[in-house]
Amino acid sequence: AITVAADGKVAEIPKSEKVTEFPDRIAAMRVSPNGKVVLFLKDTGGDENGQIFRMAVDAASGATATALTVQPKTKHTLPSFDDASTRIAFTSNARNGKDMDLYVEDASAPATPTTSRTPALELPGSFSVADFRKDTVLLSEERSNADGDLWLFDVKTKKKTKLTKHALEERYEDAAFSNDGKAVIVATDAGREFMGVVAIDIATGRRTPLVTEPHDVKHLTVHRRDAAVKPEKGTPADTLVYAVNIDGVEEVSFATLTAARKVEKRTPTPLRGFVNDISIAPDGAAAFVAMEASKQPTEISRLDLVAPASAASPVTASDHAGIVEADLVAEELVTVKSFDGKPVSCFLYAKPAVPGEKRPLVLSIHGGPESQAQPSFSPVTQYLVAHGYAVAAPNVRGSVGYGKSFAHLDDKDRREHSVRDLSEVGKFFAERPDIDGKRIALYGGSYGGYMVLAGLTLYPDQWAAGVDIVGIANFRTFLEQTAPYRRALREAEYGSLAKDGELLDHVSPIHNVDKIKAPLMVVHGTRDPRVPVGEAKQIAEAVKARGLPVELLTFDDEGHGIARRKNRLVAYPKVVEFLDANVKNAVAPREPAPPVATPAKTP
Repeated sequence: AITVAADGKVAEIPKSEKVTEFPDRIAAMRVSPNGKVVLFLKDTGGDENGQIFRMAVDAASGATATALTVQPKTKHTLPSFDDASTRIAFTSNARNGKDMDLYVEDASAPATPTTSRTPALELPGSFSVADFRKDTVLLSEERSNADGDLWLFDVKTKKKTKLTKHALEERYEDAAFSNDGKAVIVATDAGREFMGVVAIDIATGRRTPLVTEPHDVKHLTVHRRDAAVKPEKGTPADTLVYAVNIDGVEEVSFATLTAARKVEKRTPTPLRGFVNDISIAPDGAAAFVAMEASKQPTEISRLDLVAPASAASPVTASDHAGIVEADLVAEELVTVKSFDGKPVSCFLYAKPAVPGEKRPLVLSIHGGPESQAQPSFSPVTQYLVAHGYAVAAPNVRGSVGYGKSFAHLDDKDRREHSVRDLSEVGKFFAERPDIDGKRIALYGGSYGGYMVLAGLTLYPDQWAAGVDIVGIANFRTFLEQTAPYRRALREAEYGSLAKDGELLDHVSPIHNVDKIKAPLMVVHGTRDPRVPVGEAKQIAEAVKARGLPVELLTFDDEGHGIARRKNRLVAYPKVVEFLDANVKNAVAPREPAPPVATPAKTP
């Protein structure tokens, strides 16, 4: 319940009430079109084998959620309701651990092990359910982070039809049926450098552009009416809420469509920052947008979709645990020219420099690689700044947000070009009068962890230290041991074990470990299904054999990243202690002892 004043502004923000109590994280949730039921996914210890749970929306604090799937070693995707809220559709790799098959069942079905279910459709590859209307399931197929397709599956006839046909790589994201069920509205980069919004007519395949910007459209959300509620006269056929990513900052807008799927009106809103989620209320009168900014943790705002002026009012006012916003730092956008003239966008976080002060710098590298450093709220970044560091987050080639061509500039044999970008960024900041060029460290997680290790091996004299969190050290062993349902997706990016073994070995930091000169810290979760913990162990052992300082910190109850508060309170203070000892307070660089052993290349 939210108290709204006569002027449409929120007059009273209610206190949040916790309705679940799990030792593990809830990964994703979805509310039924009739607003009565919520489904969510929960894994165990970060293993990403999400199980499906059901709970009433009006559940009281302490209520028990019902588990709909009971198979801890099986991965499930978030279900989608049909428009009557009576059935759900989801995918699962229960059949063979690799392929994500489709399941369709009653929304009120009791808990059942997935192995006892019969798939509605066996699917070869990585599929998830995008939407479910009447008797048609909209399926999203992902072949890589840059390529996919949309399919239609008729529950009654069991017929599967490809909706998108193309020769070149194309992305299709946030797809949903129009309210009349005759079209699919989706964000795509088909035929464009950037993600736009189109409506695809199901009968003819004709595409109608709805939103085209010289930037990526993200977080597309289509209002979905409850099938039992007849729309009032004058209600738009469809309402879309979306964000436009401009140099990493996302600006929220909404648009209404006519019955002929023409844009009736586009309305910008005052909401600007980093969007986590957009949900539209069942009656279509408002959208709820979860956003954050570099100095502001996530809060939810109510966006009026009916009033002439797009008013936005706060819905939540979170406890900031005594942290004063004025003590935090905002981002500064900096552009660096790389070795071939390509611009590399960076966000710099730093307190105002004291005259004559030369601070240590941490280059914080995002994962992906098809991802982007954006000015979101990062406790780790703010923590480093509070301890006297400047932090720069670069978007080297391979990052998204700067066009399709830029995102492909690090593919396969161009992998190390992105590491060269990193070197150029380091050189740029080393020339600044407020940065000590001899005290620059690399920090990154997942693919960013690989970038840390690659930077230390390819440009060993440039860095004072490295912090690798759940990173890849050896592409061959990574691909051999990553979860089976992920292998094909990652081979599409990095190269295949069958065809590209020599390339995989060439770009693997483990085979250049004898070039490392800087101290290294490695952090990893032992339950990581994406980058197995063996990557951390082999690089730590190899650096130790070099006689260099190395710290290996593992957590038995974590997966791909450090998610639990108790572990974060251990890991990140240790990271700062490591950086203080080897970067901020370092007097002279350490020379490695003669190598004890050099890891042999995998044949």
